[in-house]
Amino acid sequence: MAVAVVTIICIAMIVVGGMTLSQGILTSTDAAAISTESISVREGEMMRTGLDTLRAAQLSWSDYLRVTVQNSGQTKLAGFDKWDFIVSYEDADGKSYSTWLPYTANTTPGNNEWTKDRIGLNGPIEYFEPGILNPGEEMVVLARLDPLPGAGTTAEVSLTTPNGICDSLPLINPGYLQLTPQTENVSLSTTRYYELAEAAASDGAIMTAGAEFSAGETGRKLLYNTADAGRGARFIYPLDGITSIPAQEWTVNYRVMVDGGGEGFPLTDHDISFSIDILVRQADGALRSNIATIAAKAELNKADKGVWVTLTVNYSFPGYSVADKDDYLEIDFYGETNAAPEGTPGTLQISIDNNSLPVSDQTRIEAL
Repeated sequence: MAVAVVTIICIAMIVVGGMTLSQGILTSTDAAAISTESISVREGEMMRTGLDTLRAAQLSWSDYLRVTVQNSGQTKLAGFDKWDFIVSYEDADGKSYSTWLPYTANTTPGNNEWTKDRIGLNGPIEYFEPGILNPGEEMVVLARLDPLPGAGTTAEVSLTTPNGICDSLPLINPGYLQLTPQTENVSLSTTRYYELAEAAASDGAIMTAGAEFSAGETGRKLLYNTADAGRGARFIYPLDGITSIPAQEWTVNYRVMVDGGGEGFPLTDHDISFSIDILVRQADGALRSNIATIAAKAELNKADKGVWVTLTVNYSFPGYSVADKDDYLEIDFYGETNAAPEGTPGTLQISIDNNSLPVSDQTRIEAL
């Protein structure tokens, strides 16, 4: 009898142990399956996430670092307080920093903080899901570094989303204003403009803007993209992060060529000139202010006909108080002739975004 009892107890222990082992195996299998599924979901989310850092500049008209990123993926991006924002740079004394900046919801970030300034699609106005960076939209970030980057130094900005997608962009801080017309597009409402980029050299997407004057025709004309006659040489620069543009001396460079029009075009020195109009445009494309017309006028010598030359002229910018952070500074390029072409049409041209030239010969605006 005793043997039977022991046998029954052993059998029961084997059954219970087997059941416990089986349950453990099933639980481990379920946990592994869940873990694998989570990894698969995370990997899929990462594959659908894209982030491109488009522009970055330490603003010369304020103490902000301004960075523009685009959602180039298929998923929405938010939770900016969980993003990593890192800037590596040098100060005026040559000391190196690699600083992680926390996010702040304040519209004006404090020292070593960053904030989302605005989100928009083809302009500064956000039409869909405010506060969420949807696919295709761009987000402008403002950050304040302490100490400030030193003049003539380089830096690198890196942003990382909560799911680990990272993008970075190097930048140059020349320590003075440097605005370069580029061929990238910016849209305000239904109107397309070209970009005026700060602290960025020409990137090689060369555009020639020009105007043709027929025999006997004089006057002043807005220059147009010779490869797209519907696009004027109109460039805009965002003013977010800037409260005022100081009164200062600008140096304006034009890389130009005049040709055609017969032997008498131009007839004498100073008959042909290039200049800019300076305006401020609202986010909806409406005109905010007309600051200057026929500004920074540079005149061509007769001997320079038929060859590319660089004309340099100084202009005293009067200063401007920014009315709205979503406004844009607009620079429009014009050509003018007082002496009409003879017989055949004459052309006035300006080279834009040409990185094959030395920086000193590129079309640009500087203020030391």
